[in-house]
Amino acid sequence: MLIIKPKFQFDVHVEAELTPELAEMDLKDVLSFEVYYGKFVKKLGDLFDVVKEGDEKKLVLQGDFSRVKWIGKELQGGEIVVKGNVGQHCGAYMVDGRIVIEGNADDWLGTEMKGGEIIVKGNAKNRIGCNFWGEMEGMKGGRIMIEGNAGSYIGEKMVDGYIEVKGNAGDFVGTEMKGGVIVIHGSCGYVGWDMRDGEIRIGGSFDIPPSFKRSDDGWIGDVNVNGNGTVKSL
Repeated sequence: MLIIKPKFQFDVHVEAELTPELAEMDLKDVLSFEVYYGKFVKKLGDLFDVVKEGDEKKLVLQGDFSRVKWIGKELQGGEIVVKGNVGQHCGAYMVDGRIVIEGNADDWLGTEMKGGEIIVKGNAKNRIGCNFWGEMEGMKGGRIMIEGNAGSYIGEKMVDGYIEVKGNAGDFVGTEMKGGVIVIHGSCGYVGWDMRDGEIRIGGSFDIPPSFKRSDDGWIGDVNVNGNGTVKSL
């Protein structure tokens, strides 16, 4: 296991693809691992204090990581625990493993992920489980759980998987959704624009596009794109 702490408050974003594979490396190699501090290439040991405890495939990130991007990118297994806030693109392209964020998460959480589990104890911002710009498919598998509130464009172009928000969410939930399940326990704005397939369940109030047709247990659409998705109340 590696325990990683920022040495100082970052003035610019850090791009650091931190994964549990680092915990299986020699400490000297971990400290030499290259990251970006703004436009400058730095060694991990220049920016972070690192302590190695045993050989468990696990990272514990302690402190403010809200300016650190790409944590858990392409995660293949193991566990990451963030004891604070986390920056953009956390869990992007994730395949397996587990990420637990005890604070809040920034935009692009779990983008295009294929498997594994992400749990956020606080709030998350926009574009959870969606696609990157120009890509045709978003989240393809796995689970994302937000225990607080979330932003807009949750699950855009989602193909499969499960996203659950215990609080409220913003607008455009499930836009161009192609499969999978999104559950919002609170209220949100518009849901399901250009939805092809999948299911959205809402516990509170929400707005439905006029291009959905009423069914016995909810709404079916988006008929503008010959969609067969389902939107229903919890």
